[in-house]
Amino acid sequence: MTTSDPTLTTSSYAPAQQLSDTTRGLCSGAYVDVTYANEVIAEIVESERKAVPPSFGFDLDPVVRHCLRARRLLIIRYAMATGVLLLSFCLTGWLPVFWLTLCMLIEVVRGGPRARVRALGVGVSTIAVLGFIAVAALVTTVLVLARLSPDWLDEHLASLAARAHGSSLADALGTGLLGVAGVTALLPTVAMVVLLFASRWHAYGILFGELAPGADATAPPTRSVRVERRLATVARMQRGNIAVHDVNPFAGAGILKRGWSFVVTLRPSGAAENGNRVAIDPHELNKRVNDAVLAMRDTKLSGGERIPNLYTVAYVAADGYRRHDDPLIDQETHTPFTTASPETITAIESCPQGGLRHYLRVVIPANGKEIRTADDRPVLGAQDSGISVTAFVHLAVEGGLLYTEFAAHVLPPLRPDFRIADTLRADRVPARAWRDTLREYVRDNLYAPWWLVRNGWDALRLTARMSRSTSEAEQLRFYDYGARFSVRDRAGRETTKFMQKLDGAKYIKLVDKTVTEAVLGFLRDNGVDTSEFENQVVNNTYGDLTFHGGVQNFGGTNTVRQKTTVTTSTNGASA
Repeated sequence: MTTSDPTLTTSSYAPAQQLSDTTRGLCSGAYVDVTYANEVIAEIVESERKAVPPSFGFDLDPVVRHCLRARRLLIIRYAMATGVLLLSFCLTGWLPVFWLTLCMLIEVVRGGPRARVRALGVGVSTIAVLGFIAVAALVTTVLVLARLSPDWLDEHLASLAARAHGSSLADALGTGLLGVAGVTALLPTVAMVVLLFASRWHAYGILFGELAPGADATAPPTRSVRVERRLATVARMQRGNIAVHDVNPFAGAGILKRGWSFVVTLRPSGAAENGNRVAIDPHELNKRVNDAVLAMRDTKLSGGERIPNLYTVAYVAADGYRRHDDPLIDQETHTPFTTASPETITAIESCPQGGLRHYLRVVIPANGKEIRTADDRPVLGAQDSGISVTAFVHLAVEGGLLYTEFAAHVLPPLRPDFRIADTLRADRVPARAWRDTLREYVRDNLYAPWWLVRNGWDALRLTARMSRSTSEAEQLRFYDYGARFSVRDRAGRETTKFMQKLDGAKYIKLVDKTVTEAVLGFLRDNGVDTSEFENQVVNNTYGDLTFHGGVQNFGGTNTVRQKTTVTTSTNGASA
């Protein structure tokens, strides 16, 4: 690198040939949960100037594209459903009123307090609005026909009056009324079932086709040049090492499980207190810790000992609240730079501050290691544990003191329904589509117009909201360019499996101990008195243990209960 090379850039982007399992799960979630899809679109697309957190283990570009397509398909589904309901109102006004009232009562009975109020409001509104539209459409049709053919209305009314005085009308009513009512009632019902099933079957076709394990990567195109331009910027920003954040600098890492921070004076070892301080190089300290962590995957260790998938990366947490002409803002795209050069990383290590804060990011992914016997026979292949552990280590030297910060997170597994393409057998897709259609049939009928209006309005207002976001950024001297959340965090669910909790705790403790010993070793090698640091480590490890009576509480989470049994001897003394 030459001195003319930029210190801050935005990485290039090359789509993968195949989507990772996490990417496929995030894409599938858009077809399972439209609320998740809308949140992704609002955060990533509508906020045109905002950054996105670095993506580890997944590709954000196809995720957003599938969210846009999933919402578009859902709008089509509920537009057709609303059309069927409106047709039913036109054919026979009493039947849809009775049916929607029944659907409303079913939702009220099986829902909670808030769901009951919502069902009542939506049901009454749907009946009123669709009934009004149907009546208005019929009246308009009659008036148009009367306008085009003035004699048509008079002839039609005269014919009805003549039939009313004869037996033909009574015969027609007696023999054909039930048949006509049955047909008019059956046709909308059949049409509704067919279209809802076809819509779900099409969505499952995407899940088990484009998003199936081993399928070639696809990225559905959008219908907007502006959206395509934004997604191109997002795809590049996700590959950087700078996390421009709104509130949480560790977005995408999961749930904070352990954290501590120490401050120690860099006084010389074996010397009386004289105010002198030992000068240490923060870059070398970070390198020492990094090498110690990477040693946990060293090939010199046996296959069972090493953690083969562990890796470390430089990570810079940047406050997103900045001026539009800030050096962190790319003046071409008007979005933050997301990649810092090695020289920039070294400079940030040596001059810590809140605006740009360096961390060493340690990641232990979910994919495990295989088990083999001594003679190299396979016992168990590498399995996905469902969780990943990420630790952030911050080391800062200021005022002759060393500040050490450790924050460990556990990223929970994806929601089970997001992994449907991996768990459901392909031959069970039609049965699953029928099951979902019948199970959601009542709700689809009742809420179809409401969901159509809500999602359709969001889709229609997409580019307008992008323009409004850009306008706000241009009008303000300071703007919050930081990401509010990570897409991966929105798709996770707190783990309930005990072994996953134990695995998370295990790897956190392994990294914690490795980092602590590396810092201690570096300080000793540089002639720093480590007694203060060692005392803080001991207090952090054991200081939160509470011993009282027969109950021991370790760290406030693990409790060991001890029962004391009293045995009475024959002479009356207790043992």
